[in-house]
Amino acid sequence: MTRPSVRAPRELPIVLLLAGVITMLCVFVPAFRSADNLKAVGENAAYIGIMALGEGFVIIGAGLDLSVGSIMAMSSCTMAVALQAGIAWPVAVPLGMAVGAVAGSINGLLITRRSLPPILTTLATLLLFRHGISLATHAKAFTQFPDGFKQVGAGWIPFLLFVALTVIAMVGLNRSRVGRWTLAIGGSEQSARLSGVPVNRVKLLAYAISGITAAIGGWIVMAFNDNAQSSIGQGFELDVIAACVVGGIRITGGDGSLGGAALGALLIALLRNALILTGRPIDQYGLFTGAVILSAALLEGWRAQRKSRKLQAEGGVA
Repeated sequence: MTRPSVRAPRELPIVLLLAGVITMLCVFVPAFRSADNLKAVGENAAYIGIMALGEGFVIIGAGLDLSVGSIMAMSSCTMAVALQAGIAWPVAVPLGMAVGAVAGSINGLLITRRSLPPILTTLATLLLFRHGISLATHAKAFTQFPDGFKQVGAGWIPFLLFVALTVIAMVGLNRSRVGRWTLAIGGSEQSARLSGVPVNRVKLLAYAISGITAAIGGWIVMAFNDNAQSSIGQGFELDVIAACVVGGIRITGGDGSLGGAALGALLIALLRNALILTGRPIDQYGLFTGAVILSAALLEGWRAQRKSRKLQAEGGVA
């Protein structure tokens, strides 16, 4: 009688890596343990992680959204313009969320209705959204936001919001019909269509969610810094995708967890914080991030080979 194989969770490597990084920082970098520094790490992890939750939905469904940083800029500037026009912040924030949802839906419509490749589509909208909002606002910097609006970026509130949204996203992916459909589409879009899954609608929803999470991330960043302009979020798409991949989401779709993406965002924030605390040039951050992504890619390749060998062995036995 053979024992049932125990499969290690996909998040195990990132959990072990996080534990190692946190332990080393606590031991060798005393400044890391200060309350102010931990709050800063939480804030950085929050906006990257919240955006990674939306990006994760897209990637698990075999898509890709390179425009999240630009959508963040559009949403943030929309909220800033509304606030400066005298609109109350409880109204300005939903306006920014709506802009994010519309921008994400534009990506989804181009990809589903026009059958355009996700990488080229979102690369184009990355440029169109970014430069469009820059022209619309004349690259103006907005500041002096209301205190109520800025509360989302104060203290531990960003991190707590991040945790709450992570739980909601994990339940949505694992327990809801839309979540199961997203996994099915990522595994095989053709099979999902034959099974009656409304593929286009699910994809459109995934890109809209990605746009909304980018808008929420923008709210946190502009509230924390009391500043917003068209350059906000530049390059964030790389951190967000890195968080997803490092967290165990398969870049080709169909497998992964949003909890892993959240842990990946925390690792990205810790690496950035470690460089700052140790006085290293910020340019080295890209080297560390690239090394982590490459390691994740190698691990995914090893997983795929192992799975293939296992399937071959089972087929041979049969």
